Amino acid sequence: MPSGRVHDAITVISAAAAVPVIAKVHPSPDWVSVGIGIGSYVFSGMALSPDLDVHSRAYRRWGMFRFFWLPYQILVPHRHWLSHSWLLGPLLRALYFFLILYVLLRLGIVAVDRWIVPIDQSQILQALQQELRLTLQSHVTWAQSALIGLIAGGVVHSLTDAFVSWFKRSL
Repeated sequence: MPSGRVHDAITVISAAAAVPVIAKVHPSPDWVSVGIGIGSYVFSGMALSPDLDVHSRAYRRWGMFRFFWLPYQILVPHRHWLSHSWLLGPLLRALYFFLILYVLLRLGIVAVDRWIVPIDQSQILQALQQELRLTLQSHVTWAQSALIGLIAGGVVHSLTDAFVSWFKRSL
């Protein structure tokens, strides 16, 4: 397998190369969507790497928050078909990441309610859910770009692993 440094370089170079390709192919690109897609792609390749299931460069990149990925490491063994699949792997890691964010949000709301000021937790969560739904409905293209970027970042990583494995076996 390529090193984490090689994976990072491939992610950054392919992201930079994708911008002019998108501009050339798309007749009138929405540059915000392009930015969201490229940002999601880089985030997926650098922070939501299939190698989060081991103590990799991507895992260490999470710093003091890397312990959030320990349950993922236990549930998904290294190079398992789930972590390196082209569609399910990136979606699983993205869903896991958003689940962690949701749990942190809930803990934060409970902490505010308990130790700072009493609040109606369910009303706040309903309002946040409503805002999220309205934002996604009014910016469908942005959501699609983010989803495509998250998936593509994982696909490029898995393709690179597959190519290097194939190349090593053919020698």
